[in-house]
Amino acid sequence: MPMHTRRRVAIAQMLCLLSVAPVCAGDFYVITGAFPSQGAAQTEAALRGGWVLDTDVYPNLTPNTFAVVRGPFPVEADARKELKFLLSGSGYPGAYVKDAGKPRLGGNLGSAALRPQLLAALLGELSVEVTDHPGGGNPCEPQEPYQEVQISFVDLARSMDDKSNKVREEAKRKEVDVGAFRIIKRTGEIDRMRQCFE
Repeated sequence: MPMHTRRRVAIAQMLCLLSVAPVCAGDFYVITGAFPSQGAAQTEAALRGGWVLDTDVYPNLTPNTFAVVRGPFPVEADARKELKFLLSGSGYPGAYVKDAGKPRLGGNLGSAALRPQLLAALLGELSVEVTDHPGGGNPCEPQEPYQEVQISFVDLARSMDDKSNKVREEAKRKEVDVGAFRIIKRTGEIDRMRQCFE
């Protein structure tokens, strides 16, 4: 690396560390809640708005939690406008703006629309449950021990209350039907069976 390039990199790193300029600013979020479990955060987001962010995706957030957020915003001023709007309704006491940094996820995965921020949203909103099975119970399943993978998310279900004649809202978990999605325990192979004719 040429000397002038190394100097520029060193100056940018120093500014980042000193917080003199937004050289290393990442994604700004309005955080309205933080939860130890993904399910609790998903329920909160379904009932009160926002989406669930796994905080391990960003370096500047408290690890091992799930935050209910609005954003990401590219500049702090936009995040502050959203925070001001949320606080004006008095429904989000304790909400605050946070520069999460740059996401630790790679982007695109074959599609320009699948940015790191969208990947982060999907990871927070989808729950993955893995269940162990002995295998061999029927010809349409692996004949050795395997793990079955089920994907779900929390959505808002609305219904009419007959007594009060008002709309009720309830957070409900819905499964995503992706067919038989299994992991063979012995090899780690992912088995994606779509049809069984036996």
